[in-house]
Amino acid sequence: MRRDLKIIAFTVLSAGLWTGGSRVAVAASDLDVFRVTDVEFTGLETVRQGELLALLAVTQESSVWTSTDTWEQRLAPHPMVKAARVRRRMPGTLLVSVEERRPVALVPTPTLEPVDEEGRRLPLDPAERRLDLPVIQTNLTPARGARLLPARDRMLAGEVARLMEADTAFLQLVSEVSLRDRETLVVRWSEPRVEFLLTPGVPAQRLREGLTVLADAFGRDSEHPPTVIDLRFADQVVVRRTR
Repeated sequence: MRRDLKIIAFTVLSAGLWTGGSRVAVAASDLDVFRVTDVEFTGLETVRQGELLALLAVTQESSVWTSTDTWEQRLAPHPMVKAARVRRRMPGTLLVSVEERRPVALVPTPTLEPVDEEGRRLPLDPAERRLDLPVIQTNLTPARGARLLPARDRMLAGEVARLMEADTAFLQLVSEVSLRDRETLVVRWSEPRVEFLLTPGVPAQRLREGLTVLADAFGRDSEHPPTVIDLRFADQVVVRRTR
């Protein structure tokens, strides 16, 4: 009988929401049938559910009709949460979709720390996670406790993320990224030892042109392989060798 009453209450109130709007939702928030009984997460890879449950602070009195903005704002402070969306599944379940921050590079602070595309320091152990990522060479050490890198280094992190999107195979060979001046991005491979000079925002097609020229240069003179592939000039690729 009790279950039948819950079903009837749920049906009546759901219909009322279409006509009564927020006033019905406020009234429904006090009913036991709409207490939060379960929370389901999707999108989690590195974040533990327990950490997010603690931030949500769901209690026996929590109602599924609590504003979803409230739930989302509670998750925002987590350093690995880039975005979170909360939906309801009646009568008592919260569906939480999480977009985690993705590490794109390592920064010496002085120990190597992973950062995301926005230059945010992430609480991940590179050794434990086996993060094979390029190292960003920085001039300034982040302030103690600061989650964001200095502006110059945030730009570098963004460039690494963009290179990752443009050509994953290219980035897999990159060991180090630095900024020579405002217009020159220096991208170093460790094997083979070659240095690419790029302008920030270089398109994927330009990278492919550089790789084609590199392969041709190796074929022409294997005893003196190229050490620099300069892609900064329009419509040409400059190759430099060390003899």
